[in-house]
Amino acid sequence: MKYLKVFLFLCALAISGNAFAETYYVNTEVLNLRSCEGTDCKILGKLTSGESVELLEDKGEWVKVQTDKGEGFVIKRSLTTQSYGSSIGEVIFSIILIVIIAWIALFFYLLPSRIAANNKNANKIYRVNLFLGWIPIIWLILFVAALIGESREE
Repeated sequence: MKYLKVFLFLCALAISGNAFAETYYVNTEVLNLRSCEGTDCKILGKLTSGESVELLEDKGEWVKVQTDKGEGFVIKRSLTTQSYGSSIGEVIFSIILIVIIAWIALFFYLLPSRIAANNKNANKIYRVNLFLGWIPIIWLILFVAALIGESREE
């Protein structure tokens, strides 16, 4: 049994591979991915600013990395552990997405109040929905009350 546990541990470790690899980011405009350590080695590809790489092996001035383009060597001083900020387009997209999600959430949060707008108890449902609607069971009770409530007589 003891050997089985050791065997399973070693298998899990082998399968995980780069599970403990550190993530670094390119901090120069263009970084050459090379086949070996040194500037005289063949260029396998180019990495751009902010692109992430997994550090496989640290060899001093040069490091072996894994990227989407494959494995290779890059100069260590061109990497950083912190990612750079997003581009202005990504920031604007994120803000718009957050606003849309907030509007949808607000719509569903206040749905019982909107449904109960023509009910006799509309004000009560609105107040409870506004202050306690974040509690799922209260929201569900308000939703059902709004659906089955009596209409105002005109």
